[in-house]
Amino acid sequence: AVVSTQSTGEGKTLFMGNLPFDAEKEDIMDTFAAFGEIRYVRMVYDKEKDRPKGIAFLQFKEKSDADSALKRNEQLPITIGGRTISLKRAVDSKEVNLDNKPTNKTGKDNRNLHLAMEGVIKDGTNAAEGVSKADMMKRKLALEAKKKKLKNINFFVSTDRLCVRNMPSTFSETELKQLMTKFGRVVQVKIMRDIKQANSAGIGKSKGYGFVQFSKHEAALAALRATNNNPNVFTAQKRPIVDFSIENSGVLSARAKKGPQIRDTSAAKPKKSFNARWKERREQRKSEPKKKPSGEQSAAPVKSEPSVSKPMKKKGKKKKTKAAPADVPEQVKKQSAQEVPAPSSVPTDTKPLKRGKNKSERPNKKQKRVKEKGDEAAFQKLVQNYKGKLESGDQQRTFKKWYDE
Repeated sequence: AVVSTQSTGEGKTLFMGNLPFDAEKEDIMDTFAAFGEIRYVRMVYDKEKDRPKGIAFLQFKEKSDADSALKRNEQLPITIGGRTISLKRAVDSKEVNLDNKPTNKTGKDNRNLHLAMEGVIKDGTNAAEGVSKADMMKRKLALEAKKKKLKNINFFVSTDRLCVRNMPSTFSETELKQLMTKFGRVVQVKIMRDIKQANSAGIGKSKGYGFVQFSKHEAALAALRATNNNPNVFTAQKRPIVDFSIENSGVLSARAKKGPQIRDTSAAKPKKSFNARWKERREQRKSEPKKKPSGEQSAAPVKSEPSVSKPMKKKGKKKKTKAAPADVPEQVKKQSAQEVPAPSSVPTDTKPLKRGKNKSERPNKKQKRVKEKGDEAAFQKLVQNYKGKLESGDQQRTFKKWYDE
């Protein structure tokens, strides 16, 4: 058991193993408090699995207290959580490396995982007294989400950016900045909002959490410890849940490549909705003149004259026509051409024959009914006229018999 981070305090520090994974500092302190005053208890965590390794270091204020604990463990083994622990005196790393052999140095904590448990309050501890069940459930869910994210090596714990949860819906950015400014210089304040539920001023409804970034880590740590689970900040039943923010290294590197984007929000126009933009485009299309396809002439359409159907020609040998003599003058040729009559089979004054009418020219059912009624009325009129002629006295003929002469 080697202590490399701090001196063993001349035999005052003890190393213990075989601890239960769910054991906490309070359990160890309660067990060894009978031997003397304890200076500190430090548990070793597995960074990959994010849980205790089952080993810890304990230092007494007096060396005699550590000796009595070791003597008691030799006589009757000490148990914590139902498990018998192994207890030894811790050895300083300087005493181990006497032969100047290279030591296996652990790498730097680039992901700041030692800050992940800062601000965590577990159920059953002194800090959890007075906390509502709803707040404890929120803290439990937030811790599970944090552990899930930190399993990915691209996520890390920020040292100067805090995440503030469980805020009232009416809490604004100005109030949050005023709350945090007393602990140090605040660089950025942002409350996450739902744009779909915006008010008349265009400000979305608060989602109940936000972020505060400080210029220094010390200021962020002081703000976390002062505001986290403080019943005087919001309400006693709804206390703030404050911890260090979990950041994505990939997203931050992409933003750094793009560079700082400065936006002039004073001159920015409010973004229109999709329906408003669609209506504007529709009005623009209506106002624009329709474009004619290429090759189409802009002149007025010319009405085509009715064509005369040509007579069918009989198949057979073509008759040769005699050519007019060359010495015939042109005036005689014109007169002879005018005197030639048109073929008898095709009258010149007739209209072109049509095979059928278009659908637009065909009468519909209503027009047919009107026409039938008109024809029937005309027939009845003819019948009445004929009856009138027969019944009139002046039109009746008188026939004389042969013997009346």
